[in-house]
Amino acid sequence: MAAIRAVLAFLAGLQHLRTAAAGSPWVYSDNALIPDGTIRITTLGSGSPDVRKEQLASGFLVEVGNKQQDKFIFDLGTGAYINLWATGVPMAQLTKVFITHLHSDHHADLASLYVGAMFGRRQPWEVWGPSGEEPQLGTAAAVEGLRQFMAWDTHARRRIDLVGRKDDGDKVVVHEFDHRVKNQVVLDRNGVRVTATPVEHYRTGGPVAYRMDWQGLSFTYSGDTRPTDTLSQLAKGSNVFIMQNMGPIEDLAGLSFESQLLINTSHITPQQAGAIFAATQPRLAVAHHLTVNAASRAAIIQDIRKGYPKGELIINEDLNVYEITRNSVKVKRRLVPPRSWGFWHAESNWQQQQQKQVLLSEAAVASL
Repeated sequence: MAAIRAVLAFLAGLQHLRTAAAGSPWVYSDNALIPDGTIRITTLGSGSPDVRKEQLASGFLVEVGNKQQDKFIFDLGTGAYINLWATGVPMAQLTKVFITHLHSDHHADLASLYVGAMFGRRQPWEVWGPSGEEPQLGTAAAVEGLRQFMAWDTHARRRIDLVGRKDDGDKVVVHEFDHRVKNQVVLDRNGVRVTATPVEHYRTGGPVAYRMDWQGLSFTYSGDTRPTDTLSQLAKGSNVFIMQNMGPIEDLAGLSFESQLLINTSHITPQQAGAIFAATQPRLAVAHHLTVNAASRAAIIQDIRKGYPKGELIINEDLNVYEITRNSVKVKRRLVPPRSWGFWHAESNWQQQQQKQVLLSEAAVASL
């Protein structure tokens, strides 16, 4: 069986997944139920604004093993929708989005998610996000701008029989909250609680960090920020702490001194990250938002370890999966096809398409 899976992975063009930790299992894109007592976090994008093929901009799919099988998106930056689509989760289930701040590398792919009615979403989708220093700088204004941006697209697609039925799949409900309030619960539904707290980024009010709690399990996602007490307080004791890190100083070459200073004082350096991880003591520390290669990865880990010499630590990568249970936090990899099936129909039809894909793969192996 292991040999068949290896051949399937090769045929699917997934050689890049060899970077996974030795012996770590895969998470297959089969839309299987999330087990009770489990939170699964899939990294849709681990990179920064300079998007590249192997590192898309920030985004996470969070799946909860409750009765409702709730699924959440935390940020959806440039390109992250590609990996979201490839996970195989039907669009009808992707209706809850949390935005940390309104930099494009954290929300640009909301436009792609907007057309979900075309792919089976029949109820409004919801967006949670912070206010701004002025009304036009908040999440509500951003989504209204997106609504106008997508007006022709929505109007045209409603003429297609596929989405011509009367439903609310192309409607969006915005939950904007005051970004200045510390540790405010912005969602409490089906046993899942999401808490937001203000952080500091580019000297502009608005950015927040999030924490999710469910059945004693938890994770915290920093968004983009410099070191703040609010972040450390929110993250303390999290099972998984996903924290933005500043990349190598060489990444800023060519920028003015003033620009370099602003960037450096608006993010968390690896050494600062080590101190924060040590203070918050997560079961798994995840360094995120880094454009990395083999050389820079080693240097970043070395710098983090100066302040965080012990404890589980990983540099985030696209399609990394973190499965949280009461007894463990497992690091896995999401195995996705390079050419995903389109979700043109409802969930049941998508399952049929997935079965066809498996049969095609098995046929390819049999022909070798």
